[in-house]
Amino acid sequence: MSRVLLLFLLVPAFTFAQPKYPVTDVVVLRNGNPIANAWAGGFNNPVFSEININGDSLKDLFVYDKAGWKAMVFLNTGSVGHPSFTYAPQYERMFPTTLRDWAVMRDYNRDGISDIFGNNIDAAINVWQGYRLGDGYLGYNQTYTNLQYQQSNGTTTNTARMWTFADNMPVIMDINGDGDIDILAPDINGGVSLDYYQNQAVDSGYSPDSLVFTLGNGCSDLLWGDFLEDVNDCGVALSVACKKELPSNGGIINTPRHQGGACCGFHYRNDNVVSLLVADILCPTTKFLENGGDSSYANIIYCDSIFPHYDIPVYCPIAPCAYTIDGNNDGYQDLVFAPFADNINQEGQSQDVNVVLYYENIGVDSVNLFHYVSDTMITGGIDIGTESHAVFFDYNGDSLSDIVIGNYGQFSQTGFPTSYLALYQNIGTSTAPKYQETSLNWNNLTAYQLNGIYPAFGDLDGDGHPDMLIGDSYGNISFFHNTGTTTATYPTMTQSDWFGINVGANAAPFIYDVNGDGLNDIIIGNRAGSVYYYQNYGTPTSPYFSTSPDSVNASFGNIHIYDHTVAGPPPGYATPFITVENGQMVLYSGSQLGWIYKYSINPDSLMNGSFALLDTSVLGTKPGLRSTISVADINHDGLNDYLCGNIRGGINLYSDANWGNVPVISSINEPALNQNFMQVYPNPAKDKIICRISNNNITLVSAKLLDMLGETTTITVNRSADNSLVLSVTDVINGIYVIQAMDSHGQLYQSKISIFK
Repeated sequence: MSRVLLLFLLVPAFTFAQPKYPVTDVVVLRNGNPIANAWAGGFNNPVFSEININGDSLKDLFVYDKAGWKAMVFLNTGSVGHPSFTYAPQYERMFPTTLRDWAVMRDYNRDGISDIFGNNIDAAINVWQGYRLGDGYLGYNQTYTNLQYQQSNGTTTNTARMWTFADNMPVIMDINGDGDIDILAPDINGGVSLDYYQNQAVDSGYSPDSLVFTLGNGCSDLLWGDFLEDVNDCGVALSVACKKELPSNGGIINTPRHQGGACCGFHYRNDNVVSLLVADILCPTTKFLENGGDSSYANIIYCDSIFPHYDIPVYCPIAPCAYTIDGNNDGYQDLVFAPFADNINQEGQSQDVNVVLYYENIGVDSVNLFHYVSDTMITGGIDIGTESHAVFFDYNGDSLSDIVIGNYGQFSQTGFPTSYLALYQNIGTSTAPKYQETSLNWNNLTAYQLNGIYPAFGDLDGDGHPDMLIGDSYGNISFFHNTGTTTATYPTMTQSDWFGINVGANAAPFIYDVNGDGLNDIIIGNRAGSVYYYQNYGTPTSPYFSTSPDSVNASFGNIHIYDHTVAGPPPGYATPFITVENGQMVLYSGSQLGWIYKYSINPDSLMNGSFALLDTSVLGTKPGLRSTISVADINHDGLNDYLCGNIRGGINLYSDANWGNVPVISSINEPALNQNFMQVYPNPAKDKIICRISNNNITLVSAKLLDMLGETTTITVNRSADNSLVLSVTDVINGIYVIQAMDSHGQLYQSKISIFK
């Protein structure tokens, strides 16, 4: 059982808080003009798909950002010839919380509702089938995990899974024109060619809900398109008859290459023949590969390595991947490009501001041609690069909550990301906030060449004016004395490496008088997911912080937030914020996986002991990976408002109040009932749960129990005499869980269950 779940034991009656309401209608001005989609949270590595989510005649956008593992919806609010997309966060809770790396919408069962194909932790593909809910929203039921294919060697047929990786984007579309979804994916052994997984569902008489893939063992089957990519540069070899056959130019060899290629299939000549747009992790351009074959046999006959050579070519420092959308509602597929190689493990490798390039389709009926329009048509609003560390702070003393945002850095061609503070001044009223972008280098922090700037504000020298601490990616703290009076001013760094404080990496400081002695203390989160407590041992005018082990609590409240999905030392990125609610001191924290946590601080356990975990999903949704949290009442209605940053460099705003009457929907949907559904009883359960399929001819082969964070809970699963699965939950704590089960055909079922003892 995970450490997080063990903390549940500290809470007598654990409950999930009411999900918070997203706020999107607070105006933010830039140069006097409102910023479109200001509160969308930013883009770093967005993957685009079309989806009709609200049932009108226009195609909306499903955007899944690889860097943030964040699913977003932008409603199509434009008209013919006038593209416009508006962020709609109320739809986010419909999507599976287990999406990661990349995800796209495809209607594989042809019911008019978009389904999801996405990468998973096992380097394979999961599939979620979409269905309409009674209130007009969509629900998703996972139907396939680790998507399989069959391969025959002439005498036997073997079944294996399709391998994909975070930086390998397959083509998922109807390749041969028979009406069902096929897949082209980079070959796992060489990576320089595409394997063609042909869907045989239609040919074999299966229902539209089926995905039955085959992969042949002949050269024409394995080497789709008769081409190979170069392992060392952006080149392509054409007329390669067999993958095992080395090209005569010697420039390409069939050896394993880097993992990092992204493909987009489209109908260049508006027929059934699929041509490609290919991104490569080695290349700043996109390659157009024209298919001169037909729907039954692909033959790439032409490569435009600086596409489109007839217009402004696509350029992005690393791996610009293409996506087809009808951006201007004229009935023709336009193109958008965005960097596919993300900034999760290697910050600063990918462009992270104005990342979406829009190319309008200006072709005629016989051929598609594309013209560059802008890099600002589809935006994620406020966006300051990679990682946004956002805090509320009244910098000018007018009792209005302004916003200060630090970042890890903004992409630079030099290879050294530029880290700075951005200031958004509240120019509204006490009941109606309104912001303007005041500075993108507030107090000139770029001069110090820091990375991972994380600001905190509070009076540390007793002069009545808030000073500033800056945490950085190396775990250090820098002190800036406030020389202003009414308006906070930090003209120079007073001291770097302040008191020798270091928390390992990615210091996220917060200033608060935790022990109530009248001196402001320092609380610091770090990359490992721990929280440090530095008690102020000084005087009101002369702070003093000791780094000796007996003076520092390096495990404040025994808080340890971490990402359970990675091997090795797991990152946590704790980002603490402390306030008082209903007379109780509480600590909020963001996290690597994006969930916002809430703890009750025990005043008797400041130097040792544990704090009770009150909530593991304060918002009811995730702002994105490496979330941060700051809390204030910005419209003075007596209710909390929540400002969140994330790895994508933007900000989100949530509230306990519904500012714009935005509906909040459940984060977990029941699966759609079809001819075969899973029966689960009793519900609520006490010591055991019985699962069976309504169709007696189908047998469940496995089942697992997930908590509300998507983590697997340890249970024992046995088979009963009537072939049902019996889940023993005697040792499982009270709460709401999800059962996921698989039948012998690879079909997945899920059902929500309550455990109460």
